Amino acid sequence: MTFRPIHETQQALGTFQDEMNRLIERVWHGGLCMPPFDGQQWAPPIDVYEFEERFVIYADVPGVDANSIDVSHVGTTVTLRGERIAAEQAGGATASLRSERRFGTFCRSVNLPTAIDPDRIEACFSGGVLEITIPKSASSRPRSVKVQLDEG
Repeated sequence: MTFRPIHETQQALGTFQDEMNRLIERVWHGGLCMPPFDGQQWAPPIDVYEFEERFVIYADVPGVDANSIDVSHVGTTVTLRGERIAAEQAGGATASLRSERRFGTFCRSVNLPTAIDPDRIEACFSGGVLEITIPKSASSRPRSVKVQLDEG
C-alpha cells in the first residue's frame, strides 16, 4: 500500500471547501433561521411570493411523504412541519462512503406582512414541491375609492 498524504489531504480539503461553500450559501440566503443554526438536522428551502390578492409559498420537499406534511397557521404566520425518513442502508453495506442528504423532522414558519383568509388556504404537492396558496383577507387588499365631485 502506497502512502500518499498529499493526495488524501487534497481530497479532504476539497470536501471541507465544499461543505464551507454550502454553509456560506445557506447563511447568505437564509440567515440564522436556517440549518445548522436553528437546531434542526435539515429544513426544506422555500420561496415566498406576494401577489395582489394572495401569497404563494413553494417548499422543496423531495423524498417526503405528502401525508406526513402538516400546514398550519396562527394569525399571519404559516407553519410547515414534516419528516423525511432515512432510506435504509443498501443491503449489506458495511460503511457510508458519502452522506450528504439530510433526514429527520423539519419545521419552517413564515410571517406574512398582511392579514390572510385562513378558510381559503390551499396546499398542493407535486414532483417533490409543496405549493401553498394563501389568499389575503379582503380588508388587506387594495381598494379603489371613487372620488365624488362636489358641485356646490
